[in-house]
Amino acid sequence: MGFINFIKPTSLTFARKEHIVGDVYSFIFECSQPLTWHAGQHGLIELKLPNGKISRRMFSLSSAPAESVVTITTHWRGEQASDYKKALWNLRRGDKARIRGPVGPVYIRDLTTQNVLIAGGIGITPFHSIIKDAFIKNHDLNATLLFANSDVSTVIFKNELEKLSRKLRHVNIQYIINPAKVTEKDILLANADTSSGMYFLSGPPKMIRAYKKLLKNMDIPRGRIKSDLFVGYK
Repeated sequence: MGFINFIKPTSLTFARKEHIVGDVYSFIFECSQPLTWHAGQHGLIELKLPNGKISRRMFSLSSAPAESVVTITTHWRGEQASDYKKALWNLRRGDKARIRGPVGPVYIRDLTTQNVLIAGGIGITPFHSIIKDAFIKNHDLNATLLFANSDVSTVIFKNELEKLSRKLRHVNIQYIINPAKVTEKDILLANADTSSGMYFLSGPPKMIRAYKKLLKNMDIPRGRIKSDLFVGYK
């Protein structure tokens, strides 16, 4: 896939939006042609604004490659939203968009090793893709998800993640609530053998920096840490 496919756009057709929880919605697109990508990667979604200009935002895809659709999941802030988000919200079935990618380092390279997935809030999207893809393909994914949230009632994809994890023998989900901060103890419980395994981070830039520092202090080599930060879109 790589750089050439990243700069070459693929046409999308908007299908529908779905309410997930609170102010979080998923936007589902059908592809004009099959996309080859790894669960967990991100793409550049291009939309046309009312003034005719093209606007672009990067999103980790929350759908699994095996679903043959492109789904992005994000917050909707109403009138506080950016022009891009308003254009996204106002899409109607049949409207066109484009995607460049997907690409990115957040994907599982080895199903057999211990994979520790650390997410904050909307940062769950690439890990939802990974876990769902493992279920659809019947892969024996070996992973612990540490999911930090301020309130258990607004955990994104909670019911679906729990349903999927019950059917995947080696997938474990731990919610980190009040305080919504993953600690060294949480990480060691997820993988006591820090000499092996992969660590994936997804969430706001401040969270990513903090957990990278924590993992570095735990002597986790940089090569075993992959991250996907979410710049705050309105």
